Amino acid sequence: MKNIKNLILLGILVVFANSCDKVYLDPNSTLEPDVVNSTDNLVALINGVQQRWSTDRAGIIYTSVHLTGLNTGELRLLNPGNLGENEVLLGGDDINGGNEILNNIWTNAMLCRKEATTVITAADNASEDSSVANSLKAYGLFYRALVHGTLIQYFESIPLEIIEDAPFVSRDAVLQNAIADLTEAQGYIQSGLAAQITSGVFSSVDLGNSVNALLARFNLMTGNYGEAISAANNVDTAVQSTWEYDAAIPNPLSFWFGSQNVTQARDVSFTLPASLAPDAADERVPFYVTADDFNAPSPDYQILGFFDDNLKEIPVYLPGELMLIKAEAYARSNDLTNAVNELNDVLTKTAAGDTYGVGANLPAYAGAVDQQSILDEIYRNRRIELYLTGLGLEDSRRFNRPGPSDANPERNRNYYPYPNAERDNNSNTPANPSS
Repeated sequence: MKNIKNLILLGILVVFANSCDKVYLDPNSTLEPDVVNSTDNLVALINGVQQRWSTDRAGIIYTSVHLTGLNTGELRLLNPGNLGENEVLLGGDDINGGNEILNNIWTNAMLCRKEATTVITAADNASEDSSVANSLKAYGLFYRALVHGTLIQYFESIPLEIIEDAPFVSRDAVLQNAIADLTEAQGYIQSGLAAQITSGVFSSVDLGNSVNALLARFNLMTGNYGEAISAANNVDTAVQSTWEYDAAIPNPLSFWFGSQNVTQARDVSFTLPASLAPDAADERVPFYVTADDFNAPSPDYQILGFFDDNLKEIPVYLPGELMLIKAEAYARSNDLTNAVNELNDVLTKTAAGDTYGVGANLPAYAGAVDQQSILDEIYRNRRIELYLTGLGLEDSRRFNRPGPSDANPERNRNYYPYPNAERDNNSNTPANPSS
């Protein structure tokens, strides 16, 4: 952690981005910034967090999708010379703390966390207007929670404090911390965000709906089912919230999928076993994956969806995720009637009825009405609906799918080794998980 702590407050090089006259602070500059007493610079730092999170091959969008996609089989590797991706594909003992992708996701997520925390702690000093200060805090809290709730999907524990030799804390403590941050942010949002702040940040991320979506996601992950349902109900699924791109800063997944040198879609099974294979009529399959000749011995599957154009925006969350969160929360609470109702909202949803055009357009659920059967159907739909969202490894564990030590494994690791970037600087880094 100590190297990350020293890196963050570097550079006040102000860069124009995304053709929208927004600016962000580039932490790779060599100048010492004066951010803590400047509202404008804190806004620029928020934009810098968004840029770091959502762009480049070292960013969290790329790394999280590839850690999950290569682990669970959503992706195939085109060139094993990409050593970081190849080690993730092999899994098991073939991936260690020196892996490039592990170090990238950890380092950049922790930098995002440090930048977000700077915004939170400096907000009151930067403005005497409580509305302005609280608006800054709302953005900082959102991004800090996003970091914590994302990293804990890949590592057994992480540090929450930004101090030298920070102690690592449990998964539940991390999720509860993220939920607390989001709840605090929600309060500031409900009080009204200051136009002075909202006019300066990238507007593609709808903060209010994104906070509620993460509250639903993280409450589900930690088993707070009632809270997950309530938060999901508070999301306006007609409103888009996205990571946006332009010619200078392209969609990182589209850019690298388009290179035809790293990864591509493995097939149209969405990593599902034959017993849970997608319905042949499921319209989400051609939304996400295509091939020149599906009848060829080895079709050349190609990714579509949100990842086939450098200018396409990537959703922060999908409406279908909220429906499936509610379905799962009801099912795990043994309210099977409501679980099926929510599941049917996903199965029968058409492309025209979804703000992003993701629709299965299938008949309503007609399977057995018992908890396990319904959970199996929810899992099937999560893997299809949420393809390449980076949520697949978390789903695979939560639904108790076969792991690396089981017969017919559906993932090659449960959690990842801690990156050398942390172990070399933090004596409290735990032993690596065995699988």
